[in-house]
Amino acid sequence: MSELAYLVFDGLTAPVVLRDCPEIVETISGVMPGWHFEVLPASAEPPFIAISRLADASLNVSLANGPAKRLNTLNAVCELIACMAQELLRSQPYLLCLHAAAVEISGRLVVFPSTRRAGKSTLMACLAARGLRVFTDDYLPLESADDGSLVGRATGVQTRLRLPVPPEFTPELRAQLEARFSAANSQYVFLRAARPVPHGAASPVGAIVFLERAATAETKLLPAKSDETIDRLLKQNFARGMHSADILSALDAIARTALLFHLQYASAESAAELLENAFGALGSAPVPQFALRARPVEVLGTKPIAARAEPSARYAQAAGLSQVTSDRQCYLTDPQGVAVHRLNEGAMAVWELLEEAMSANDIADLLHDRFPATPRESIRGDTLVLLDEFLRNRLIVPASDCP
Repeated sequence: MSELAYLVFDGLTAPVVLRDCPEIVETISGVMPGWHFEVLPASAEPPFIAISRLADASLNVSLANGPAKRLNTLNAVCELIACMAQELLRSQPYLLCLHAAAVEISGRLVVFPSTRRAGKSTLMACLAARGLRVFTDDYLPLESADDGSLVGRATGVQTRLRLPVPPEFTPELRAQLEARFSAANSQYVFLRAARPVPHGAASPVGAIVFLERAATAETKLLPAKSDETIDRLLKQNFARGMHSADILSALDAIARTALLFHLQYASAESAAELLENAFGALGSAPVPQFALRARPVEVLGTKPIAARAEPSARYAQAAGLSQVTSDRQCYLTDPQGVAVHRLNEGAMAVWELLEEAMSANDIADLLHDRFPATPRESIRGDTLVLLDEFLRNRLIVPASDCP
């Protein structure tokens, strides 16, 4: 008879179901020592992921709404960790969540948004070896603390290092890391933390650091811009059920308040040393303030949207929009909270005119007066393209629909 076990993790509504694979429980306990769970014989909630033993001793991993995969034990646990991030957002819709690593330095989180092949996990391993508390090397949940500050939450998952250990590591660092090896396969090894950070532990966001690794780069920190920060954090956000106005406002609070840097480096060891030294006084830095809410994306209305803007028809900005200006860039969210839209300078000029109801012909006349060297018909054509886009994204409405 099959042996069933249901794992219920703190903070998750749906369980994990295991069939004939008790070794998964032992592996999870080693890989996620900071995330408490219970093993139950049954659950009233349907599982979000199921892991079962196959006849050839491999594991079948199937998602509630996705394809099944055949994996070994550690890869099955890695798949589970990835799915837990999505389940966390379903269970706690007031969380913002970024693909990012984060380490606590001087009582503040230094956040490293994901960039492919930038060495994020290797750098986290080096920072952990220096005794710093790594909150995550993969995804970072963000929430509002009781005092209104934006804080990151630890996942409770150990740092994962890609194998083989980088050959440029010093013998001392290599020995430190190898002494912490735990669960491993041919691709990865999880590192036992000297000071495991429990799941849900919170620390304020203090800095955003974009990683730029190059073989010959000198290790140094360079300032980053706030609009670039918003752009890149928007791409790393995967809280799809949260209203886009709340996402944008939270990221704007981070971009306006946190320290923003690019880290250029070749050696993860030297980069870790620079970061610890550079942010040694980070605890005195201001903390981003924003009250995240569980405000969901609104259901779109059934009223059809005009496919094309009419040149002589008048349009105006839709009610209920949110707007953020950072550096010289403008970001808009539609009233329903579906998406965030970035406007360049040309689009911004048209957008500002739409504070009052205007037609493409009216806009072309006004902009041609400002820029007489540009043919009016060219301006009119570009304006119609923009109005089409604004209409599709529900950013403008016909003048007849304005209150």
